Amino acid sequence: MTRVSIDFCARMALPYILFLSLTRVIPYLPSIPDVIYYSSFLGVIIWFVLRSGATILYTFLPFLSVIFLSVWVNDIPAYYKIWYRVFAYLAIILTVGPFVINPVILAWRRLLFVYTLLSIRWVVIISFGAWCIGWEKVNGISGFEGITNHSMLMGPLGGISLIYSLYRFYVSDKATSRYKEIGIALISFAIMLLAGSRSAIVSSILGIIFLLSRIYRHRVISLLQIFFSILVLLAVTSSIWWPLTKRFRDKMESSVKSGSITSTRDNSWDDRLIEFKAFPVFGVGFATINTEYAKSSIVNTKTGLIEPGSAWLFFLSSMGLVGFLSFFIPYIRFIYISYKKEVIGMNGYLLGALLFMFFFHLFFEAHLTAGGAYFCFFPWLLLSECNRVLNINNNK
Repeated sequence: MTRVSIDFCARMALPYILFLSLTRVIPYLPSIPDVIYYSSFLGVIIWFVLRSGATILYTFLPFLSVIFLSVWVNDIPAYYKIWYRVFAYLAIILTVGPFVINPVILAWRRLLFVYTLLSIRWVVIISFGAWCIGWEKVNGISGFEGITNHSMLMGPLGGISLIYSLYRFYVSDKATSRYKEIGIALISFAIMLLAGSRSAIVSSILGIIFLLSRIYRHRVISLLQIFFSILVLLAVTSSIWWPLTKRFRDKMESSVKSGSITSTRDNSWDDRLIEFKAFPVFGVGFATINTEYAKSSIVNTKTGLIEPGSAWLFFLSSMGLVGFLSFFIPYIRFIYISYKKEVIGMNGYLLGALLFMFFFHLFFEAHLTAGGAYFCFFPWLLLSECNRVLNINNNK
């Protein structure tokens, strides 16, 4: 594959977009108005297209079409500001997602993906350092937040950092580098426990299993030995990490008392299924909730703010079966190819592990349809890198 260099303007756009994305993670960074935030993303992709032309990819094109169809066929309340919501979403996914490409865009997105992973690691490391020195602001209303906005953001970031550290451990050829990656992996694991996000912990473990199963695909005995060693190590060191699980244990205890381990999501999930049954084809409208059917869901009629509870179910309820399948099928295809295709190497295994992690995490979080959320930006950037590495469109 021919290497493509990016010019000065593209290199300047790289740290700018990276900074913009981090403003949605770290509350201590300057607050960027939404109009500037979305316009900046849109301006970058327009500039790339005008500079070097563009090729439209078909992979997620049906999904893009259903966004407009779901809005067109539904009578959506004005407080959702639906066309602004659509514009904001498109500004993000067209810039970082697998929709529009040229050689410069591909090279730029690859660099953005790498620097995004590195920035996530630094957020995790700094959060751990802040906790170690006893900085009181690492604990917020939702529990341990580190230097991020919320524990539900901190947990998945720890999981991403953990998987990325394991990847770097296996691609490193120096002992010092491997020791460093082990250290960062342990820090990332501690951060996940402190955040207490059950979905992040379980999803990250599944992502790790995916990664290791690919690395040791021809060495099953070695894989079993690693899993056994990890279990023994966890048992021996339980006195160290067990206190970190307090938030996790408190959540589990509360769920047991309520009679369901998913008690905080049950009502939202039920509402999404009710909406889907009422509007099975194109849903109730992209990124919206129909309060006539979703009786338990809280909707802010001033800002349009909603809490869907699950990205997968939200695709079903807001965009119907057509919208759900238009995203679900290519997503699963990416995971399948990253699992079956050995020639993709370690980079492909990393991407597959992250996709697998988010596949389960999306059952419990619905930020993927919120243009201003970090976990809209990162998964779409991940899908773009998957499309590049796995060569879906070239069938290689």
